[in-house]
Amino acid sequence: MKTKFTLVILFIFNNLIAQTVFHTEDITNFYTAFDSVQKTTDKNLHEQIVQKIYLDKGGFGLNYMIDNSVENRKATAKDWADMMVKNKESVLRIRPLLDNLNSQKEILEQKFIYFKKIYPNFKDGNVYFEMGLGMFGGRPVQNNLIIGCELMAKNTPDWAVSIVLHEFVHTLQVLTYDALLAHSLSEGAADFIAELVNEKSLTESYPNGYIDFGYKNEESIWEEYKKYIGSNEKGQFYDWLYGQKGVTINEVQMKDLGYFVGYRICKSYYDTAKDKKQAIKEIIELDVSTDEKAKAFLIASRYKSKSDANFIKNLKFDKIKVEKKNVKMIVRGYKLENDSVLFQFELPKSFDKTTLKFITIAGTFNGWNPQDLNYKLTNTNNNSFELKIPKSQLKEKNYQFKFVINGDNWQNIPENASNTASGNLTLKIE
Repeated sequence: MKTKFTLVILFIFNNLIAQTVFHTEDITNFYTAFDSVQKTTDKNLHEQIVQKIYLDKGGFGLNYMIDNSVENRKATAKDWADMMVKNKESVLRIRPLLDNLNSQKEILEQKFIYFKKIYPNFKDGNVYFEMGLGMFGGRPVQNNLIIGCELMAKNTPDWAVSIVLHEFVHTLQVLTYDALLAHSLSEGAADFIAELVNEKSLTESYPNGYIDFGYKNEESIWEEYKKYIGSNEKGQFYDWLYGQKGVTINEVQMKDLGYFVGYRICKSYYDTAKDKKQAIKEIIELDVSTDEKAKAFLIASRYKSKSDANFIKNLKFDKIKVEKKNVKMIVRGYKLENDSVLFQFELPKSFDKTTLKFITIAGTFNGWNPQDLNYKLTNTNNNSFELKIPKSQLKEKNYQFKFVINGDNWQNIPENASNTASGNLTLKIE
């Protein structure tokens, strides 16, 4: 009798607390289809395989991908079949990174239980792990969250935890699409709450990322951000957010520093609050639907309150003038030497060398595989790294590439690079 009673209590407890469902079945179906596609060269059969094994079995998450992965039309089996063939090396590369999703689901289930404890207004939903076509990494859809694993998978055993926590916060927010400060606060809130729930610093989750860089260069970042904070232009982010080319701080170009600014403001609000639980609620439910409301939260956060109190108090929102820099554009990342290509990379000054394992080149010539040690660079002089390969190894005339640190830290494109396309460096063999 006691055992039955305990089981009933556990059943009620689990249904009350752990209701968010993490779906990985589409990942399994994708790779089943992928393996079958590799066994034949018949393109018509490829499409039939993908349709039957992957698309027809998909649920809400995959159906959303179908509706939102290609501009002006729905994605089809042909799109995924072509991706499986053309991006075969990349698909194979991330496969091991997805093998531990079930163990990460167990971690996330516990994190979500804790999330509910510190935020009683939490609303359950579904998290769908999908293999898409490269259109988005994380997408909140009402109470649901869709993760594009082809973009988000990282070479760490718990890569999905911080990503899911950050993106799920967006399902709980009243999202706004206004100017820079409002967006920085919305994204910074997601970062801060994710860190709080995960009970793990974002500098540890993303070593040498924008949070790590931000702490090391905080004063300089704030001084630069102040030039743009008064913008009232919707959708204009001046390279501070959403994977744009990034902002140059102390001679280093870094993406997404607007996330860091918003994160620090939210953290300051929490740190100075007497009622921490109430502060969590206010950060998640933050209303930044107008510029003045965003400003009010900045003031309430006491971030930079001593040194910039008057600046923030007198802040007026308007269209701002941006000084255009006279930057000399040059070819970056490589140079041609007779019958060879010499790839060159300068390690950012902010990078912690004690964490450096290797630097590689990933591009269209090696299936965008950052683990390919055939393209590993050699340290030639302090922060300088090089790799020379014969032109004969490169069969095409044009390629795209990026430098990658430690297999998963993709480096930003230099601001003065003239050889760019689709956010990558370009290589032209002459």
